[in-house]
Amino acid sequence: YGEMLLAKAFKADYHTVETVAHTYGCRKFYPDVTFLLDIGGQDMKAIWVDKGIITNICLNEACSSGCGSFLENFASTLGIKASDIAEAAFKSRNPAKLGSRCTVFMNSTIINEQREGKLPDDICAGLCRSIIENVFTKVIRINDKEKLGDKIVVQGGTFKNRAVLRALEEYLGKDVYLAPFPGEMGA
Repeated sequence: YGEMLLAKAFKADYHTVETVAHTYGCRKFYPDVTFLLDIGGQDMKAIWVDKGIITNICLNEACSSGCGSFLENFASTLGIKASDIAEAAFKSRNPAKLGSRCTVFMNSTIINEQREGKLPDDICAGLCRSIIENVFTKVIRINDKEKLGDKIVVQGGTFKNRAVLRALEEYLGKDVYLAPFPGEMGA
């Protein structure tokens, strides 16, 4: 992420890796965080915290499916602005079931859903839900959601889309806390 480059460019006395920066920033607002999920434009970071100490970290390995750029690309194919995805998703009465597929295969799934009569609002809702499915099936890979603890916090620009946040709350069946500066917390 250019940590060393920036540290040298600004002649910084101190630098830290992004995952630690995310955790440090999050703990300023939520000192009792147990699980931190950051979904940015190109990557995902899942960070488990126990009494302020990072105990586990998972990152997406290759595919950026389920990240901010994923939503932006599909918004353009649907002819809407990325900032309007949440509004469209909340209007949906019948969200598309898109699963947690790779971006390449997601195109064909969306086309099939459109053939079956799904409206753009339904596709948007399905995309927001698919991001969360992707996190749990391709990145975190846990079945027991209780392992996330009691204080789940999210950050990253993708969570500026409140429909993605709501999809996570529905998936987990509990409240999730949104960091106050979701796109800037790791900086």
